[in-house]
Amino acid sequence: MRCTSFLSMVTQLESHRYAKATFHEGVHRQAPGDSTPWRDVASPINRIKMWWLTPAAKGSMTAAWCMAIITGAYCFSIQQDTKETYLLNNVLMRALHDETLRANANEERVGELQEAVRKHVGKLEMKKSCKFVDSKNESVGAAAQGHINHEIELVRERMRADVVHERNQQLVNELHKVRLALAQVNKENIQLRGEVERLQKLSTRRM
Repeated sequence: MRCTSFLSMVTQLESHRYAKATFHEGVHRQAPGDSTPWRDVASPINRIKMWWLTPAAKGSMTAAWCMAIITGAYCFSIQQDTKETYLLNNVLMRALHDETLRANANEERVGELQEAVRKHVGKLEMKKSCKFVDSKNESVGAAAQGHINHEIELVRERMRADVVHERNQQLVNELHKVRLALAQVNKENIQLRGEVERLQKLSTRRM
């Protein structure tokens, strides 16, 4: 009963409120600032309510949000791929650095072997001048053997250096490919960010 009486009072008040309202051309009998049904419908809140109840507007808004979510997920996956590529690039750079250090160590070892052989040959030459012909022949044979061993070591070191060089070339090629892929991924990421910003602007305009 109380609710019914309250509704009847509100209806009477509203009917009394618009009893003197005229919507034809001429002088209005309303007080300044008083609302009319047309102003109530035209208020921003009622416009938003009517727009939200429209099925087409709901569908367009849902589609826009779905596109924004899908594009954001794709951008996130591209960002993860970029991180993985960056980590792989760091691993390859570290491996290349290690191979370079090994190549430098091998070169130093070759230099040390050459210096040791030179000292050995010098000692043998000094011994040859102090000994008889037989000892000289023996020292010549030992020097020849030392030279042969030295040549064998040099050949081995050169083969190792060639293998290291080939590995370094392969790593450089892989690093170049990774950098190209990273540049392509960054380019696609920039394009997708532009698309996301455009979709967000469209969604804000529609709202």
